[in-house]
Amino acid sequence: MTQRTLAVLVVLNAILLAAIALTMSSPQPAQAQIGGGSYLMIAGSNAAVPQQQVIYILNQSNGKLGAILVNDANGRIDPIGARELSQDIQNAGPGRGGR
Repeated sequence: MTQRTLAVLVVLNAILLAAIALTMSSPQPAQAQIGGGSYLMIAGSNAAVPQQQVIYILNQSNGKLGAILVNDANGRIDPIGARELSQDIQNAGPGRGGR
């Protein structure tokens, strides 16, 4: 093996090593939304307990509404519950707010 061939192989290995290091060090994209969707979040206060805040989360793609309670006093986040708004609207019917 000649001196020139050895130099080319060393440079090529250095380039490949740099490419691997660059690929491994770049951050992966966040996977925050499983399944995708369009969400609307609304914050409100709890009139009964001033230290607690309520966050309503609406999944606009399937009509599910969830609520979580944020307690400022102890830093806890507790789920309150969830509703199927599409079913609630269908069940309202004529004379009860439906059309």
